[in-house]
Amino acid sequence: MRVNDVLAGAPFQAPELTEAENPFRHTEVFDGAQVTRILVDVLAGTVGVLLELRQAEQLPANTALLRVTGVAQQNWICTAMADEFTAWSITGVVVHQRPGEFQLVAQCLPAGALRVVGASAEFILLDAAALAAAPPDYRADARELIRFGVADENTECRLVGVAHSVQTEKV
Repeated sequence: MRVNDVLAGAPFQAPELTEAENPFRHTEVFDGAQVTRILVDVLAGTVGVLLELRQAEQLPANTALLRVTGVAQQNWICTAMADEFTAWSITGVVVHQRPGEFQLVAQCLPAGALRVVGASAEFILLDAAALAAAPPDYRADARELIRFGVADENTECRLVGVAHSVQTEKV
């Protein structure tokens, strides 16, 4: 299955993540992950945040997709960077869930922030066999090694597990 299939909501089967691996209950699971792409499907009201996990040792996969549906807002704010490619390392995440609303705010280094507000979310762990064991060096590797050294929306992946945000009713 390709990342884009998961983003589009294609049916899939994957085991539920353990309590310790569930980022909606334990936001420290995001520590060490890097934001590599933010995919927006305006027509479907869906945002996908593609995460590089090869330096996030607490998860048994090399990439993940945070899929938020019923999106009302998505913001990415960052400082201008001198390098063409930047690994946006997550340093902290706050998740809020209210009736009918899911909200995630992620702080990233060097200086970035992501905010997504929607109705619900899924965190899907993916394993991309085509990726090397270590992520590319964003400062030293050739452009092609960097571009093809991380998963993108066309990457073929095996589904490892899934966690769902707490489902709540609208008032």
